[in-house]
Amino acid sequence: MPIRSQFKIFSDSNLNSPTPFVYLDSAATTHKPQSVVDVICEFYQTQNANVHRGSYTTANLVTARYEQARINIAGFIGANDHTDIVWTKGTTESINLVAYAWGENNLSSGDTIVVLGSEHHANFVPWQQLALRKNAHFEVVNVLPNGDVDLTHYQALMANKPKLVALQHCSNALGNIHPIKSLTELAKQVGATVLVDGAQAVAHLTVNVNNIGCDFYAFSGHKMYGPTGVGVLYIAPDIKSEMSPFHFGGEMIQNVTREKTTFRPIPAMLETGTPNISGILGLNAALEFIQSAPAIEALNNNAQTYNYLIEQLSQINNVQIIGNSNNNIGVASFVVEGESVSDIGTLLNEQNIAVRCGHHCAMPLMQALNINGTVRVSLGIYNDKSDIDLFISALKKSLSILSC
Repeated sequence: MPIRSQFKIFSDSNLNSPTPFVYLDSAATTHKPQSVVDVICEFYQTQNANVHRGSYTTANLVTARYEQARINIAGFIGANDHTDIVWTKGTTESINLVAYAWGENNLSSGDTIVVLGSEHHANFVPWQQLALRKNAHFEVVNVLPNGDVDLTHYQALMANKPKLVALQHCSNALGNIHPIKSLTELAKQVGATVLVDGAQAVAHLTVNVNNIGCDFYAFSGHKMYGPTGVGVLYIAPDIKSEMSPFHFGGEMIQNVTREKTTFRPIPAMLETGTPNISGILGLNAALEFIQSAPAIEALNNNAQTYNYLIEQLSQINNVQIIGNSNNNIGVASFVVEGESVSDIGTLLNEQNIAVRCGHHCAMPLMQALNINGTVRVSLGIYNDKSDIDLFISALKKSLSILSC
């Protein structure tokens, strides 16, 4: 079965448009294959029960599936133990969890936090605000004109012996793949704790947290063909003792008296209340999907589609591609001289082409590159050259209208 046929949105007449729907915004969120939708529906229709609490068959069955998903995700990212995996509602919550559950007790006045200048706001603002609360130094690594990390500046900042270094694995705005292992190694050499935002990486790259050597690795389900509202935080075994509860409530509790409460170990300590059970089961189905042979083949073909996209874009006058297209997960971010990116996006939408236009929640990066925003084309497993042809044709028509 062709990969594209597993996504109903591409087979239905979408938005009542006479032209095909071309979705080129997978960096924002990926569509969900039917297998993921089916698992979520099946849970609510036939197996709805809470986890870890019931004494009856359905509850025990769902609990087993829920914990098997944790085991599977641990294997997917190369974690040694499934207890290193904490469920969250997404990358943003995972990062904020670390900022509070680790940062509040481990950052002090005068300490240094380092982040990349290309970060998504979700891996920038929490650390900026933590630094303000703690009277710590907040340092931002310079970016090169193509959006890559300024390694000379990064190494200079490591000389300050930062307490925390927060790194994006791949740029959400440009698609650049950062040298995450070497960046982590340099940080660990000076004793830093390292968090990696892997939201853009997990659907495109093989991730092994042990090989990277990071302390925390965060990502979301909805960017890897899974549901929205579910995410993952990997916590390395040797840093678990430095974590404190983030929320208080049920499930995390070991014992409660009027005078004292004790907490269960991680992951339970950081997972309060009834979790997003259907989302976690859906994430497990998405994991099975992207590890299937057809999906792996389609992902490999994406490299050819991306090269074709860059080739076609490069032939259009006044188009400037922003980013490193030679080391990229499949994002073409560009500007057109003299034209508003929002105008381009509006005209593309009228032709049933979905792209993202703006700063992509990466304002410091846009400021460093001296631009207001870009048109971002991001590929998913369901895209092929026919999508690129339709996009390029629509873009040329849009630019023709704007130049009138």
